[in-house]
Formats: sequence, structure tokens, C-alpha cells
Amino acid sequence: MRKIAWLVVAAVLVLGATGFAVVHVVAGGQAKASVQVPTTTKTYAMTVAGGKRSYAVIAPEGRLPSSAPVIVFLSGLGASVGDEVSRDDIAPYARADEAELVYPVAVGESWNATGCCGYASAHDVNDVAFLKALVAKVNPGNKRTIDLIGFSNGARLAYRIACTDPGLFDAYAMVKGVPMPGCVVHQPLTLIQLAAVDDSEIPYKPGDHGLEPLPVTTEVSRLRSSNQCVATSAVTHSLDMTLTSWSECAGGTRLAFAVWPEGDHLFPRPPITKQSAAAVIWSFLTQTALAPLP
Repeated sequence: MRKIAWLVVAAVLVLGATGFAVVHVVAGGQAKASVQVPTTTKTYAMTVAGGKRSYAVIAPEGRLPSSAPVIVFLSGLGASVGDEVSRDDIAPYARADEAELVYPVAVGESWNATGCCGYASAHDVNDVAFLKALVAKVNPGNKRTIDLIGFSNGARLAYRIACTDPGLFDAYAMVKGVPMPGCVVHQPLTLIQLAAVDDSEIPYKPGDHGLEPLPVTTEVSRLRSSNQCVATSAVTHSLDMTLTSWSECAGGTRLAFAVWPEGDHLFPRPPITKQSAAAVIWSFLTQTALAPLP
């Protein structure tokens, strides 16, 4: 144990000159260090559909490689950008110099997913136009990979985009949210759905209670059909999460379904769950092995 501790201290001292390091001790006593870099958070404004909209960008101070994705995150109902950043654990990937994060600011802390939710729906806020304009701003010329993550109400809006303009983003991650009635995904797309069996708002399977009429397992079955995925799937387990993946789908698209046995309608992250949803999403979007947060 003393040798392992000394390796950890040495790694921090060596890397401390250029930033700071997060060190994971893995099996066999080996330490894997992830150098972190300073990031900036800037807020920008634009006029869309006759209204002023804003968004925050969290990015490393230096220039990211062109291979680093732009990740747009749609917050949950009633959450500010600060609230969402503090709970979703995506920011470590920007600090690890691996991604640029974009947080659109919701009107009345709500998104208009057509029929849901809050102020945005009641006042028919044009969030679809906002996201289209946002993509053009943060990814001009469509030169980089750009992905969309949505949580709860944010996932409902993400599904609205997937139903009406699926090519706007390269991949989607839907966290504890399903499409609103009338929103049906027809084109193959790369998507991961995250759910909890005990979610009190989104029923897990037909017959389960919830506020929404569409069970999440039913939506995943629909996605398998629209993606034209072969019947064979791969099932893996990590801590308290079970991941079912389909890699052989139409047009090279991929589909995955991550399920936690507990967690209700909260964002999956310790101590709510053992396995972090952020790590699962990152692994899926980047097609890399599931690993601890950087």
C-alpha cells in the first residue's frame, strides 16, 4: 500500500507543473493519471424567432483538437445552467481537454417539447429554431462532431429534434425522458436511452405506473425497428447498471439502452447510483471503453 500511495503522490507532483491530475488506482496497483487543464465558461446571446436567447460554453482555454466533440446539454425542468452542470458530471471531460460543452439556457427553466413542459410549452417558445441556430453558431460548417444530451424535460425536447430533424446532431443521449405523443423517430440514428426501473415519472415497461403514457422499453423497441438493428445484442454490466447495445443497425448507426434498478427520476450519479451516467454516455458517444470520470 505504501508503494501505491507513493506512486500517486509522485504522479501529482510531476503533473502539478502544468495543471493538476486526477489519479485512478486500478487493479494490480497501477496508477492512471488524467491531466486536467484550465477551462473558461462564457455566455453568449443571439436573437432567434424574435426573442433573445443565450447559451453557456465550457471549454479548455487552449485549442481543442478537431476530433474533440461539441456536446450540447438540455437541462431538466426547473434547473438553471449552474444546477445542471453541478449534477450531470459532464464538465470533467472539458477539464480533461476532451470536449467542448454547450448549455443552452431554457426560457423559464423549461423546454417546449410540444405539450410539455412549464412556461416554454405554455407560451409556445420556439426551442427547435433556437437549437438549429445554436448548432450553426457553435459548429460552423459542421466540421466537428456534435452530440445532444437531454435530461427529463430536456430529453423530451431532444426527442422532438430526433423526430423532426434527426440529422441536426450526430448522436443523442436521452436521460429519463421519452417522446411526447405524436413524436415518432422514423430515421435511423445513433442514440442511447438511459432509464431507471423505479422511475416514478417514466414507466419502465407496459403496466408500470408513471406520469407519461409511453413506457421506456416500448420506445426502445420502436427505435430498434426504425434503426433496423439486427436481433443480436450485447449485454454488459457495470456496478449497478446494465447496458444492452445494438451495433449492427442501418447506415452504421448504433443503439444502446442503459438501465439502473433504482434512482427514481434523478440523474444517475453517485451516491444516487453506483455507476455514473456521464461515464456511460461518454463511452457511447465516443465509442471508447467505459472508464471512471476523468
